[in-house]
Amino acid sequence: MRLHGTLTAARGELHGTLSARSVIGAELYEGAYTVHSAAHEAQELPTANKHLIKNITVEKIPYYETSNLSDGITIYIGDEREVEIYG
Repeated sequence: MRLHGTLTAARGELHGTLSARSVIGAELYEGAYTVHSAAHEAQELPTANKHLIKNITVEKIPYYETSNLSDGITIYIGDEREVEIYG
């Protein structure tokens, strides 16, 4: 099986589409079709040599910006906690 398509990364987010071309006689993939990105861990879907029936969706990595006490910007990447804004 081969994956075809494009993925682009901008500001901590992945965008794009992947599609799979099946291999004759390949086993049907029965796992998850949505991947939730994590900044500190890799994730592997067991899709090798399997036939996929729909596209795999890669969820965006959370990205937040907020001003800080030093008149700068603090950036949070890969963290879904609520950002406390000082002021």
